[in-house]
Amino acid sequence: MKTRLLLLASILFLSVNAHSQVGINTPTPSSTLDVKGSVEGNFREITGTSTLDILDYHVSFSGASDATLNLPAKSTTDGTPADFRGRKYYIKNNSTTNNLTLVAAAGQIIRSGGMAAANNTFMMQPGKYAVLTASGANGWDLDVVVSSVAANNWELASMDNQGPVIAFQAISTSGYTTLSGSAVTVIVPAGYTQRKVVLNFTGFGEGSGTTNAQGTLRFQIVQTGTATATYGSVNMMSWVSLSGAIRSFNHSTSYSISGLNPGTYTFNLQVSREGEIGVGAVTNWGTVGRADVYVK
Repeated sequence: MKTRLLLLASILFLSVNAHSQVGINTPTPSSTLDVKGSVEGNFREITGTSTLDILDYHVSFSGASDATLNLPAKSTTDGTPADFRGRKYYIKNNSTTNNLTLVAAAGQIIRSGGMAAANNTFMMQPGKYAVLTASGANGWDLDVVVSSVAANNWELASMDNQGPVIAFQAISTSGYTTLSGSAVTVIVPAGYTQRKVVLNFTGFGEGSGTTNAQGTLRFQIVQTGTATATYGSVNMMSWVSLSGAIRSFNHSTSYSISGLNPGTYTFNLQVSREGEIGVGAVTNWGTVGRADVYVK
């Protein structure tokens, strides 16, 4: 009888403890796990492309070139040992000039929330810090992204600069002509609530015709890539030749576009002739294009 009572008491004791709170450095834990002290996790430093695994906790990137950090395939949601929802990874890009791109497994996503669409990849710029949490929504939640740059400041994320292309290019008398050297391609990254592309185009050309020849040039920007669009009448300029001699001119166009979804975009400057009197030919001799992507 005594043996049975002791066995029953032991079972009850184990049952209670299996569902109790655990305290470390505290006799009265107030949470499921209550730690009064520091918590230590595995630290790993990488300098190139790598893959997160079950032993990782904090991963620091300090490579001399851009690299990729691959994430484990998503957790199951069935309560088995393969169900690791809630697992966290802490990632820091300590490189001074190079990006670290987080890549989810094929067909899976990284959710940032807000205006940022869920994507398979997320680019961490130098100085960025991220916390990843395994979710039940086909991938990972990107919980925190912070930077040494103040939250209200815009920062440069991508840029492209082309030209000058010095070449004779006749401007058509009908429709729009795409100017050589104006094409610029940039990547608009995910993971930000605001994104803005600033475009700048400059060029020079000449017009000719009779005495008092005059004309007007109208410019538009054509966008291709992840989404297509045409931004009409972004600039206009007029020229006149009082003597009938060849008249040289410069043109400069600046335009900004906000709210583009993450993706890759190419922008071209186009020009059309209009409002002409006594004009013979209009020629563009050179164009420079530049695009800057700002995010915050």
